[in-house]
Amino acid sequence: MKRQAVKAMLGLAVVSVLGMTAPAVSAAETETETETVSTELETETEETEAETEAAPDVEVKKDGETIVTLKNESGYVVKEAVVGAAEEETETAETETEAESEGTVTGLTLTGEDGEVHVFADADVTAMTDPVLVKDNGFLYIEYKNAEGKDKEAAETADEVEFDKEVTMYVVNDVYVRAEANGDSEALAVASLGQEVTVTGAAPKWYKVVMGETTGYIARSFLSKDKESADAAVKAEEAAQAQAAAEAQAAAAAAQQAASQASSGQSAAAPQGKYEVSRQAYDDCDGSGHGYYEIIYSDGSTAREEY
Repeated sequence: MKRQAVKAMLGLAVVSVLGMTAPAVSAAETETETETVSTELETETEETEAETEAAPDVEVKKDGETIVTLKNESGYVVKEAVVGAAEEETETAETETEAESEGTVTGLTLTGEDGEVHVFADADVTAMTDPVLVKDNGFLYIEYKNAEGKDKEAAETADEVEFDKEVTMYVVNDVYVRAEANGDSEALAVASLGQEVTVTGAAPKWYKVVMGETTGYIARSFLSKDKESADAAVKAEEAAQAQAAAEAQAAAAAAQQAASQASSGQSAAAPQGKYEVSRQAYDDCDGSGHGYYEIIYSDGSTAREEY
């Protein structure tokens, strides 16, 4: 809504300039136009905030009984929320029967006040703690904590969209660029922490990006529009690497001292050669459900190992 308002105002500004007989626009007129655009944006922001506050929480029901309530921060008004994927009734019925036998309830369908149907095919509503309904790039998401207390999200099933205008974003952790909006698809490249990428579109949980000659997809949780947050992540990673390198150096010095003591006849067990000093896990590194370990060795070298 905001983008449309800005485009409309810019279009009026262009028409106004072209229609003038004088080649220059006075400072007073420029200030008036700026104030008008600013006022329009503030009005749109206030309307959006009002819509968000007005959207009621969503009660998810099964057989008429509420089984979970979604806190609604999307601004989207949901008329009905039921367990199951409405598009495939037979398959859903079988899935629900199997799920119920295991104590879970999978699948969720939300019908908006506007009549649109939003299907969360893989959502296990019984496994969600503090679920919140949010909206991003036109897609609905349910953000929640799982049984282990980790932050997770479920996305609706929807088609990919192309942006009217490219957006610059920043990588907040090393991540694979995939051939498709799927964590199991081919890895085309690696986007490095702090790197700037061009975003041309989006799919549920993914952004479509362009990096040089490579066009692919990056999981949305690894990109930020805020450069400051990316810079902060870079500094934190550099600090962590410096600490790990210092620990590796200290361990190597201790090993050398132990070896020296052993060679002089003192009893000491010392590790020989290159060995692992630390191992840091990065969970679910690209939305595929698996991650990697970053390993630091006694000589200061590093390596990655997927899990």
